[in-house]
This record gives sequence, C-alpha cells and structure tokens, in this order.
Amino acid sequence: MISEIAGASWVLPLTFALQGISAVLVLVRLIRGPHATDRVVSIDALTLLGIGVIALLALATAEPMLLDGAVVLALVSFLGTTAFILMFRRRGRGADEKVTWVNRPPPDEPAALSPQPMEDKP
Repeated sequence: MISEIAGASWVLPLTFALQGISAVLVLVRLIRGPHATDRVVSIDALTLLGIGVIALLALATAEPMLLDGAVVLALVSFLGTTAFILMFRRRGRGADEKVTWVNRPPPDEPAALSPQPMEDKP
C-alpha cells in the first residue's frame, strides 16, 4: 500500500472487509423487502457503501481523482433518492401501510381511547 497513515497496513483491509459484510446485509434487505421503501433505502445504503469504497480506494492508492467520482456518485444518489420520494408521494401508500392521524382516531379505534390534545393550564 502506498498510503503512509499509521496503522494503514491493517486498518484499510479491515475496513474493506467490514464494508463487504455490510453490502451483503444490505443486499439481503434489498431482495427480501418487504416494502418498496425498504428497497429504496437499501439501494441508497448500497450507494453510500460504494462511495465509501471509492474513498478507501483513493486513500489506499493515493489517487485523489477517485474522490471526484465519489462526489459525483453522491450527487446522483441524492437525486435518485429525491425522485423516489416524489414517486412515493404521488402514488400514495400501499394497502399494508397504515396511516396514523394526529387529531382524529383511526376508524377502528373508539373516540374515548384516542389521544386528546393537551390543554395549556395556567
């Protein structure tokens, strides 16, 4: 390794291994789901892991041009996440996702059990 950081001979390989384990766990969440939002978050987490791998490669090889690629990947990831948020906002919630109400009880809960707003006492 070219980098001259103290402990880089064991820290960088350990970090690469931990990121690999994290990527496997995130891939399991991506495949298993169960909701579309879980899959979007896992894609975002994989992108962040990719950015971390690129940054570690830049550190290990002393090649600062790789950091430009990491910044571009971070910007594209942000735009993709924003697009997914807009898509889910338009589509609405699925049948398995429950909507909670702040000021009124859900249809299956009696009004007496619903939380009442707190009043200011002098």
